[in-house]
Amino acid sequence: MAASVFRALIVGCGNVAGGYDLRGGKREVWTHAKAYQLTPGVELVGVIDSSMTIGRKFADAWKVPFLGTELVPALKKTKPDLVSICSPTKTHAPVIKKLCAAGIGAVLCEKPIAYDLRAAEEVIELCERKGVLLAINYQRNWDLQSNRLQQAIQQGEFGQTKLIRVLYSKGLIHNGSHFVSLLDRWFGKLELDQMISAFARSREDVRADFTATCPATGRIIFQNIPEQTYVLNELEVLFESGRLELRHGGLEARWTDRHFDPLIPNDAALAAKSKRLPVSLDRAMLEVVRNFTAAFRGEEKLQSDPKAALRTLRFCVSVRTLAQERYA
Repeated sequence: MAASVFRALIVGCGNVAGGYDLRGGKREVWTHAKAYQLTPGVELVGVIDSSMTIGRKFADAWKVPFLGTELVPALKKTKPDLVSICSPTKTHAPVIKKLCAAGIGAVLCEKPIAYDLRAAEEVIELCERKGVLLAINYQRNWDLQSNRLQQAIQQGEFGQTKLIRVLYSKGLIHNGSHFVSLLDRWFGKLELDQMISAFARSREDVRADFTATCPATGRIIFQNIPEQTYVLNELEVLFESGRLELRHGGLEARWTDRHFDPLIPNDAALAAKSKRLPVSLDRAMLEVVRNFTAAFRGEEKLQSDPKAALRTLRFCVSVRTLAQERYA
């Protein structure tokens, strides 16, 4: 792309569009609006929302010049180069199809692509056919510190992977898929093993305990934590040389070494104290937009392609399907 400044439009004016950063710290970058405004070569020219009241508050807060409630008129008025989709999941596929028809060249869509696997496959195929750059926002796939851990894992710095445990709340597709995506990136394609128990399932999402496998290990456990109790999204990986923990969704990372207690010299154990690892998740959205726009200019490869997001959705749908069949 030859444009010196890309014009960006945001569809949907909720939390991930801009709301989180209106309540967060000054250093943090959680949202599309803030990331666009901090990225050189990008101008946020418009937002749309089905509610004019919500949209007006958003546009005023972020000082966006155009506000609308309908997609096609907004595209004609603002003439964006790229569009962020932050509207509800059920709207993602229909909006992507309209953007492709309108000739938009780059789309950054919030996860998941869709609840329906076929709909997701169709829009990915459509974007490929039309030459549209499509990115699905699993932020951890762009997070710099997460990618450093990935490199260390894949270079064997931690030894063999013995056990992976995921605790998730608010549904597997809605929230747990963040860790499904991350594990796919770190360890390879996940395969569903056994359903332990399903607590809630619908046509859209599932809350269940189950086991899975991947090329690195045959022992992956997902456990649902009811959000009525509290929201918990954490990852624990037991390696040959110690334990890696991502707490608070990844805002805190800890490593605990494997060692031998001098009192019991034949037994390896985990050290009594863990050490903090550097984290950068609270600014990962800035890297998402930086890489997304660089890829649109042809300067870089997209860090996380839509086929990876499709693998994540396929896995989650396989869990949902098994839960529906098992507990129908």
